Amino acid sequence: MKRSPSGHRAQLISTASVFVLALSATISLPAVRGSAPAPVPDAAKVGYRAIDSKDMEAFLRFIASDELEGRETGTRGLKVAARFLEVQYELAGLKPVPGHDSMLQPFSVDESVISSASTIAVDGGSHQHHSFNNFQDFVVLSQYSENVQAEMPVVFVGYGIKDEHRDDYANFDAAGKLPLVLDGSPELQKLRGGSNPGFQRKLRTMRRSKAKWASAAGAAGIVHINPDMTAETIARFRRFLERPRQRLTGSPSDIHQLIVTAQVADVLLSKNNLTVAKLLEKSDAGKSKHATLKTKIKLDLQVSAQTKWSQNVVAYLEGSDPQLKNEVVVFGAHYDHIGKRPNGDIYNGADDDGSGTVGMLEIARAFASNDTRPKRSLLFVSHAGEEKGLLGSRFYTDNPWVPLEQTIAQLNIDMIGRNDPNSVYIIGSNFLSKELHQINVAANQTVGLNLDYKYNDLADPNRFYYRSDHYNYAKHGIPIIFYFSGTHEDYHQPTDTVDKINFAKMTKVAQLVYLTGWELANLDHHLAKDGLLLE
Repeated sequence: MKRSPSGHRAQLISTASVFVLALSATISLPAVRGSAPAPVPDAAKVGYRAIDSKDMEAFLRFIASDELEGRETGTRGLKVAARFLEVQYELAGLKPVPGHDSMLQPFSVDESVISSASTIAVDGGSHQHHSFNNFQDFVVLSQYSENVQAEMPVVFVGYGIKDEHRDDYANFDAAGKLPLVLDGSPELQKLRGGSNPGFQRKLRTMRRSKAKWASAAGAAGIVHINPDMTAETIARFRRFLERPRQRLTGSPSDIHQLIVTAQVADVLLSKNNLTVAKLLEKSDAGKSKHATLKTKIKLDLQVSAQTKWSQNVVAYLEGSDPQLKNEVVVFGAHYDHIGKRPNGDIYNGADDDGSGTVGMLEIARAFASNDTRPKRSLLFVSHAGEEKGLLGSRFYTDNPWVPLEQTIAQLNIDMIGRNDPNSVYIIGSNFLSKELHQINVAANQTVGLNLDYKYNDLADPNRFYYRSDHYNYAKHGIPIIFYFSGTHEDYHQPTDTVDKINFAKMTKVAQLVYLTGWELANLDHHLAKDGLLLE
């Protein structure tokens, strides 16, 4: 069903299956920078003008409403959101991908919670038996499907680093053992105690890398010593640590991965007459060596686990060219968020990523309202599970409904409703294709936003390039652009609400994505793969 130039506005009844559309919209072109903006292609004008802030506000007031309870993956609220999006796409005239009878792409996740009753036991010096408690003396980073009872030998391997400069696993048999490693790196240790997000994110990134290296070395797991972690610091983050963890059903099992306090590590080291302080001193002096410890760790982890079902929403608009319509430009946004807490707080995620979700819906409606379709087909994928580790986009790219070799580019929209009203961060646009970057720049000559490349950097300590769904497409060599307005004080807080959204800004960003997508869908060739990562 084609949308008329004047559009229509969603009037919503918050149930899982009933949605009524009613209101009419007023169209207005946003102001743009520059005295001579580039013209919109004639065939794209109707859709460009149809992108309307009031449409998006009406949609967002439902998507980010309390009735959807924070849209956590695997919950009723996200299923309601999925059905709502499916109905809106259908009303706009989009259809399921040919060969599929629904826009919903189901997938299952294994969800688990590690109980606070979990313990680790260590035999210290003088035959003393020590038991340490989860969320007080240690935290577990791994995810499990069932309880864990295991006893393993421990070996100290310095910082546990393996790269082009050093290999802490060299000449060491890690098979079946638990490497005990100092948190971070010698360089990062100089910033110990830092509370800035860049420092903390580097620590988390290094832990993931160390777990991969330990696994590759055949280790049963890895134990990180964090000298600054205490029961008090753990308590501050406990509400996040106790959140259910999810992974795609069938994913490889995690190796054991724990972070322990210095007090726990000192007990582990005591039979070897070592302490964390001594290890730090030796490591800083470059004198750290492997040390097989004279004690073992006994894990007793109590796990509650279940399998849940979720879904991506995949809407299709067929292209007009008999040959090129077999190829697609993919638009993406994640429609999940982080749910509702036991204390009743609802994390509605109006900006993250309600803004991208309804922005993409409005772009789809805009394309469908044109009298002329672009040459290539368009795919609009609302991903679930982004907040749980980019799960929905990983599932889609592993099980694509249109072959990835027929996917020209992916445009990802995640958080576009806050901060500078005339600016948007552009990330990854030139990583795989400089031509894609130039197409986006040319499209912006019409819209007039300030394109900010502050985070367009693989060395960005925030790692934004790796933190949203576009990354799973980029891993497969598909050129991407990540449109992003930055984090703010309400990021992942119950205060990320609709009243703080700048819908005029959202309109501009949606128009930029629309025009970029229009150009991509009408190219007479594939994008040049000549980006910075390929040089």
